[in-house]
Amino acid sequence: MGFGILEDKKLEHVPGTVALDDREAEDLQGVSAGLKHAAGHDVHIVLSPQPSEDPNDPLNWPKWKKEMILGIIAVGALLNAGTNAPLLNAAFAQISLEAHTPINTVAQTSAYNLLATGCIAPFVAAFATKYGKRPVFLATGLINIIGTAIGESKENFHYLLAARIVQGFAIAAYESINYSLVGDIYFVHQRGLRLSIVNCIYTALSNLASIIAGQVFHSLGWLWVFHLFQIFLVIHFFALFFFVPETTYIRGSSYDTDTIKEENYKETLKELARTEQQHLKVTQQQHLEERIAEVGAGDERSGVPKKKTFVQELAIWTGVYSNDNFLKNLLEPFITVLNPATCYLAFTSAWIITCYVSTFAIISGVFSGPPWLFNAAQIGYVGTGSLVGGLLSSLMTAIFCDKVIKYMTLRNKGVYEPEFRLVFMAIAGLFCGVGMFCFGYVLQSGKPAVLCLRRRIDSVRRAHMHDFDLRLLY
Repeated sequence: MGFGILEDKKLEHVPGTVALDDREAEDLQGVSAGLKHAAGHDVHIVLSPQPSEDPNDPLNWPKWKKEMILGIIAVGALLNAGTNAPLLNAAFAQISLEAHTPINTVAQTSAYNLLATGCIAPFVAAFATKYGKRPVFLATGLINIIGTAIGESKENFHYLLAARIVQGFAIAAYESINYSLVGDIYFVHQRGLRLSIVNCIYTALSNLASIIAGQVFHSLGWLWVFHLFQIFLVIHFFALFFFVPETTYIRGSSYDTDTIKEENYKETLKELARTEQQHLKVTQQQHLEERIAEVGAGDERSGVPKKKTFVQELAIWTGVYSNDNFLKNLLEPFITVLNPATCYLAFTSAWIITCYVSTFAIISGVFSGPPWLFNAAQIGYVGTGSLVGGLLSSLMTAIFCDKVIKYMTLRNKGVYEPEFRLVFMAIAGLFCGVGMFCFGYVLQSGKPAVLCLRRRIDSVRRAHMHDFDLRLLY
């Protein structure tokens, strides 16, 4: 292996390592002709995972359908996670005055919100693994609607606290399984751009929550923050129900060339290529008109299942996708953390989120006092720097990430390694220290002139580091 990546001396094939470029990859010599390739300028890219012949396989869905699903889920992440958590951060100081409650107590509503997220997260992951993602997303949307309904029912601190706790249960799904959904419907060489899009919406556009909510609170009060939020939640719930079918799919293990663990990796690829060629011969022997007539009824001779109708895809419950015990699925995330690489990713991501959340939690208390004396609307505008910085960094990774990966894969004899994602981590590390020091300087000196700079720098750091974690995992 090149680029300083150590060669594994025990396994013939390491899961995560993918023979991606047939122009250079030794594992693909004499095999690639029988495997499915990408189209257009990526015609030399061998698809990984390899799609099955089932028209219901999410990898076989048309591009417009995939992009529509990703868009709805990305908006869901913006609403249920990106907007949910910082919804009232800009208004803590004013809420404490109106509710006659200490600002520390009011700020704790965000802490309870995230505590609920942490408590429910393992159950969300386990349930999605066993029963699919669609019921989890729908339940998440319904829970957030209920929590928001509690918050908009009465201008009372206890109602506010209850609302924030219930809303917290809705965040977990969009902090985790929405990213694995990208792996369900996209190939390895397509995931970088899509993860950047989701990450951009979640980390950058989520800063609009404080800006908009601060202005709404200042003009109309906190009930209207919940009223307006509820409108978007309901619209998104219906879009989710009608246009996001189940994306979890069980295909033969040999098709999952990105996670395959068999020691006879090359033989598995050859067998898969032979299967593809046999199916191609069957389809070529059938007359074009006959094939068109049989699309709706399936093809029993070639073993291709019938394509699901739009109504069939609306099913909430689509079966069991894992034979493992639910308790095992529940404990797996904790066991996985014992892996040093996973532990590093988990704690890095946790540190990023902790810094980001704690920063926004204290902004209202700090900037509502001297020398700034900001109101809720002005405090909300503090997030403008994060918005700009997050957009710039997400745009950077979206443009260059997949290009860098393809270039490094070509230089590495056509073999893709997950470690190639480390390139962008160096940029994140640089901005991390600079951003936090700038923020400390702003608080100490009371000079707002560098405030936007700090927020832009730190948001670039956050977006890059969060993007890196997601890419390495998925």
